[in-house]
Amino acid sequence: MRRTAMVKRKAFFIAFVLPCAAVYYCLKYTLHAVEKTFDIVGSARQNHRVKTRKRPKSKPLAVVPSSKGTTPTTTTTTTTTTTKTSFLHLPPEIRLIIYRLALGGPAIIQVRPTYSIRGPRPETWGPTQGIRSEHDPPSKTLRLTIGLGGSPLRQLVSPPRSGCVVYGCVSQLICGEMYYSMMTRFRHHETVFFTDLLRVSRAVYVEALDLLYAEHTISLFGVEMARYFCRNASPEGMARVHYAHVALLFPASAWNSSLQKRSVKETMKLLRDSLPHLRQLDVEVAVTWGQPKHAGQFWSWLTGDDVLGQFRGLEKFVLKASAYMPFARRPYGNWAAWTPEYELLTSWDDGEYQALKERVTSSNEVAALS
Repeated sequence: MRRTAMVKRKAFFIAFVLPCAAVYYCLKYTLHAVEKTFDIVGSARQNHRVKTRKRPKSKPLAVVPSSKGTTPTTTTTTTTTTTKTSFLHLPPEIRLIIYRLALGGPAIIQVRPTYSIRGPRPETWGPTQGIRSEHDPPSKTLRLTIGLGGSPLRQLVSPPRSGCVVYGCVSQLICGEMYYSMMTRFRHHETVFFTDLLRVSRAVYVEALDLLYAEHTISLFGVEMARYFCRNASPEGMARVHYAHVALLFPASAWNSSLQKRSVKETMKLLRDSLPHLRQLDVEVAVTWGQPKHAGQFWSWLTGDDVLGQFRGLEKFVLKASAYMPFARRPYGNWAAWTPEYELLTSWDDGEYQALKERVTSSNEVAALS
């Protein structure tokens, strides 16, 4: 009797359990392969977009001095009628309120290849503060993103699923550590961008530029996003940028390759030339993984006139440089497991850092660098 029961259980296992298990694992690994394929294709498309996309040619804004010669006004607002009224006939104060309601107040804008994300500035920041302070620690969100395998082209990442547990993507900005929101609204299957307001007319475009560029902190993840922003943002808008945050990523063993050094040097020069009215600059350097090879040479090159020393005339400058430590074992589980430890660069020199700050916040020899 017992032998018959065992035979029946074996037959049931072979007839039903094994086929179900085979189907389950087949679907599991097939879906994983499909997901990985989509990730590769998406990364390739993002890379192509960042390298090739460039703003189309357009006529520069036509501006004429006002009667007092102090405030520029657009020529498009000079035409008036006595029988019709429009949005531009409202008092400037009311138009400013409308622009603020549509575009929001001062925020941090993190540039991405497809659509950017935004989040509020930390409440601890002062009214005139657009970047982090000296005492603020390096970005934990940046460490988590890098630990999860993220990059400038793939900024929204999440820990791998753990059994039936699926984690959401990282939802904090790399600058300010605040929760972000998408700069779009979805209504009736249509995507509406907040910046579509600037398409109303060139007069509205000029008036809203200050709110869109001058009051926000522009956060650039890597040299890829810095070049992408400078190639595609409005030239008139970039001339109004006052606050910027730049995250520079360096491989510990290959930072001194000619290609890497030339890329960073040219990107810093591009930012300097594209943001002529920049007031505050926050630079975060992340070295992966471990201390950089020839740390002393790395520090001298980083703080030299070829890289960060190119800037002049800033009101405030902050530099944070960290070496991310490799994981002792492969992470598994929640967010904390994927956040690598970090330590200060072994070649960090406070005296040289203060000397760098004095150079970049000095207004002398500005013309010589242009």
